[in-house]
Amino acid sequence: MLLAQLRQQLDAYRAHQALLKLAPDAVLVGGAVRDLLLGDVIHDLDYVLPGAALIAARRLGDAIGGAYYPMDGPRGIGRVVWRPTAETRLVIDVSTWRGSSLDEDLRARDFTINAIALLADGQVCDPLDGVEDLMARRLRPCSSVSLETDPLRILRAVRFLFQFRLQPHVGMEELVAAATPGLDAISPERQRDELAKILALPDPQDAVRQLQAWNLLRRFFPALVRLIGIEQSTPHVCDAYEHSLATLRWQARIDRLLRGVAAPTTELDQIIIDALASISPDLRAYLDQAFVPDRPRWLWLRFAALAHDWGKAATRSSAEDGRIRFLGHEAISAELSAGWLEQYRCASSEIEYVRRLCQGHMRPIHLSQRDRTPSRRALYRFYRDLGDAAPAALLLHIADHLATYGPEIVPNDFREHLLVVAAMLEPMTAAGEQNILPTPLLNGNDLIKLFDLQPGPRIGELLEALREAQAVGEVGSRGEAERWVGEIIKRKALT
Repeated sequence: MLLAQLRQQLDAYRAHQALLKLAPDAVLVGGAVRDLLLGDVIHDLDYVLPGAALIAARRLGDAIGGAYYPMDGPRGIGRVVWRPTAETRLVIDVSTWRGSSLDEDLRARDFTINAIALLADGQVCDPLDGVEDLMARRLRPCSSVSLETDPLRILRAVRFLFQFRLQPHVGMEELVAAATPGLDAISPERQRDELAKILALPDPQDAVRQLQAWNLLRRFFPALVRLIGIEQSTPHVCDAYEHSLATLRWQARIDRLLRGVAAPTTELDQIIIDALASISPDLRAYLDQAFVPDRPRWLWLRFAALAHDWGKAATRSSAEDGRIRFLGHEAISAELSAGWLEQYRCASSEIEYVRRLCQGHMRPIHLSQRDRTPSRRALYRFYRDLGDAAPAALLLHIADHLATYGPEIVPNDFREHLLVVAAMLEPMTAAGEQNILPTPLLNGNDLIKLFDLQPGPRIGELLEALREAQAVGEVGSRGEAERWVGEIIKRKALT
């Protein structure tokens, strides 16, 4: 039955057949078998062999035209990355089985749903009744020491619960507690990669709640825990912690709608789709761009949604009128979020992106007040200050807005507000004379030669002022730029 299902996924089946020709004793194991049982599309294939796995992987790469990588020579793990088409990618790992047999290898795995093998003849090897657990929607470790053997499996357990809609096996919480201290020995990079997979879930806020239920949230997101019970004034409908989770929920929903991986199911969903329809292709391309492989913008936008208010715990105050304020919380949130990314060894581009998002997440609120499109000058300064994070800050604002009002939001009011936000997003697609961040018509050398100026900060100030004048339409040609700069210099000389 499983072999018949595999045949329906042509690229995966081609790779499967190619490997069996080269290594007849290869066995498909793990997530690919689980996904076949669930009827899901396979993106990764994992095989085990009694030996010579690296040789088999290299020959497989040659046979199907994939790129071969020796992932772990001493342990005998080779990887082939194959792109059957420009739009598809298949990752194939071939490794030497752990222990002295296939049975021993399967029993050493993390969870029973991943300890199932598809043999070359189509038979299923399932020594731990993983198929039964999968059908019962139950997540059960392969043994009482599975989590302690590799404590990172704790985070994998959280992800699997919500990725596959499972329930934890009886006693799982105790096993998690026993294995948790071992997380101290796990590298920040490995922890980051699993946390990123959790954030990438369709409803990541549920997984965050599971981290809290298993007493793990303080370990991974201490600044978020400090928001529990921090009350907020109206129009907020919940405390800062619940607001952060609601913002994450909406941010995930928005990016899934824009990326086309979710269809609108509510009136609010449809309002979002309709308001952003004209720029949705550009937004999708923007969100899918990755700073490093497999970590796209939308992933870190979700993280910013979770982290944008982390500074509120340190800035809470009460005004004379009784309103609760958090003055300057965005700056502290920016530093806390950047510190988290540094701790987990993220790229400098990712750190700066999230820092700008958290630092600037209040800007759209001020710009969109009274539901009027801001001036061209205000938009220029917004895009100038936030750089490539500006579109994301506006999408974060939408999620923040929805989380703030919660069930009390009025759809018609939201529709009107979103039209303003959509107008603020349009400059991201403009080019030529309409570019919100135009290239100055003059450069520093031009200013020095034309106006007999000395190199220094004044050159940069004039160029910035010129670019703003171009952005708002005051200057449109090189001749106008020369006259405009000349007038500015003349006026300053007279004051």
